[in-house]
Amino acid sequence: MGAERLSEQLEQIVLKRIAEDSLVLPTLPAVVTKALEVLKDPDVSFKHVGTIIERDPVLAARLLRLATSAAFAGGTKKVTLPEALTRLGAKAVRGLLVEATAQKVFVSRDPKIADSMKRVWQHSVAVATLSRDVLALSGNADSEAAYVAGLLHDVGKPVVASILLEFERQVTEVYNRPFIDSAEWVAVIGRTHRTVGVALGEKWQMPEQVTRCIRDCAEYDNADRASLVNIVCFSNSLAKKTGIHAGTIDADEVDALVMIGRSIIGANDEIIKTLTRGLKERVSNLYD
Repeated sequence: MGAERLSEQLEQIVLKRIAEDSLVLPTLPAVVTKALEVLKDPDVSFKHVGTIIERDPVLAARLLRLATSAAFAGGTKKVTLPEALTRLGAKAVRGLLVEATAQKVFVSRDPKIADSMKRVWQHSVAVATLSRDVLALSGNADSEAAYVAGLLHDVGKPVVASILLEFERQVTEVYNRPFIDSAEWVAVIGRTHRTVGVALGEKWQMPEQVTRCIRDCAEYDNADRASLVNIVCFSNSLAKKTGIHAGTIDADEVDALVMIGRSIIGANDEIIKTLTRGLKERVSNLYD
């Protein structure tokens, strides 16, 4: 089956599961285990727990969904990860984490696909880190909201990837047939993740600015130069230029987006160096 046909079928399946609220999303076991471990300390700060959970876009999205539900704080939609943790409390957070440990985790037999999956997570955290730092450099106090928007801008990718890994297990283990190669795997995710991410954001009633970044962060918003979409678009391009991404990229397109973003954000060479210094190593070390 070609990447285009697989993409179409996969998108239909995922959108149907989202609409029916039957989507089961595995999270990173190491993140869940570490978060549960630190929560054993009654004096642990939610800021510390948040720095662990924010490595996993799917887990962060689930946390935000719970924190903005009608059961907590009247369903207020604008919330950051630290605010979500405080709003929920240790007991509810621990319950979500325990539930997450019950989800199946599929790991690709293909080392190249497994590496691509890892790069998907790394890219999301890199964009989140850059978004927070860009906004902080401008003196904006809402930099934590920028982190969430950056972390979830590609949330459709791990969603689609988790279903692809489920398919891979069925094809290779149940039917004993070869699966798609890593290049096709990345292509399928690229074709489907934006539609899936927007659908998930709307279904889970994520903060509007987060859903907007998921939908529009591939290009700049000329009508509002100070928008969060522009912060995330610039950070997304800068992360790719730094080499933190899955699959191949169009280098000329990325360079153009970085140049446009520099003008919009007002970032000079020194700021770019400050933002990207050691970023690749810091993000990589989170998953080692």
